Amino acid sequence: MTAQHVLQLLTPEEQARLTELEEQVMVGASAAVLAGRALTEIRDSRLYRESYDSFQTYAEDRFGMSRQRAYQLMDYAATAGEFEKRGLQLPPERITRALGGVVPDDYALVLDVTRGVTGKEHPSATDVKATADAVRDLAAGAHVEHPDTGQPVPLSQVPPERRVEAVSKAVRRGSKDYRDFQGEGSPLDWLSGFQTMGLSGSVEFGKEGWWVRLVDGATGEVKEGPKGQTLWKAIEAARVAWEGEREQD
Repeated sequence: MTAQHVLQLLTPEEQARLTELEEQVMVGASAAVLAGRALTEIRDSRLYRESYDSFQTYAEDRFGMSRQRAYQLMDYAATAGEFEKRGLQLPPERITRALGGVVPDDYALVLDVTRGVTGKEHPSATDVKATADAVRDLAAGAHVEHPDTGQPVPLSQVPPERRVEAVSKAVRRGSKDYRDFQGEGSPLDWLSGFQTMGLSGSVEFGKEGWWVRLVDGATGEVKEGPKGQTLWKAIEAARVAWEGEREQD
């Protein structure tokens, strides 16, 4: 039996509001925030229901907009609200997408560090993503070098006014480690190569830093590499240690 969809009529007030919101969406990319907020209200209030049974169908038919694009605009509008709350200037949409996964309170930290590390007033989305990845790792438990003591500590133990300095150093060091290690072949390709040997490899991090962890799929045996201060240092240390073991064998 084919499911029947019952379309619900809008009130005159809702119809007028829908027309107003649709005009805002049509303004274009220069008003992406306005479009995103309009789409959010249309979706949340189900103002499409008189003619469409789903928001996705409505967006595609009314604006020629894919579901992905509609949600990108709505996400951008939500991010804009977080920037406004903190008195920060909203960057272009592609930059905010690079901030994905970073808590709003760290937006300014990521952007300040990226500008300092790259020397660019308007860094690229790739630049921002590299810093955002590092800040997410720090938020998840990875340590940063304390500007005064030089000891590895959680970012929360670094005074707020010194965090840009500490994270900038971590990002620079991580980028250099990656470039150095790339000369010996892609580190992640090396790690994924263990799959052909029946091993699953991952990079873990905690209070002591980063380390490579291998698990034998057949026996369940676990092998962990030396600790490193960055992801790339950990992979490099494991590679040196384990390739040395094979040479001795």
